[in-house]
Amino acid sequence: MKSSPPFLAGVRRILAQAAGLLGTHLELFGLELQDALQRLVFDFILGAVAVVLGGLCLALAAVLLLIIFWDSHRIAVAVGLMLVYGGGAVAFACYLRHRLKHAPDLFPATCAELVRDRKALLHIAAEEEA
Repeated sequence: MKSSPPFLAGVRRILAQAAGLLGTHLELFGLELQDALQRLVFDFILGAVAVVLGGLCLALAAVLLLIIFWDSHRIAVAVGLMLVYGGGAVAFACYLRHRLKHAPDLFPATCAELVRDRKALLHIAAEEEA
């Protein structure tokens, strides 16, 4: 049987290596995606529980303060509670905005691997041209 020309053998080798790299990167991406989703779901559940319990606590505290000061300063207490809750809402909204603006990159290991592979392939191509 006739052997294939060196050019075709080189192309096959490059395609086999590219397929191997692609498989490795997809596996790494899948692992990072699974990890990110697990953290997101767990954080969401914890946050939802904290919000519900915190909201109930604040509502009961507000009702208690209004009951205590009903006869003397109910309007002042209601306005004070409104200002405290509104200030807290604004502070948390600003903090959330800051966190979203400065969030870390997703899939850093996958991106780093792709950059390393690109540099290696460019280096190999430069050596073959020389």
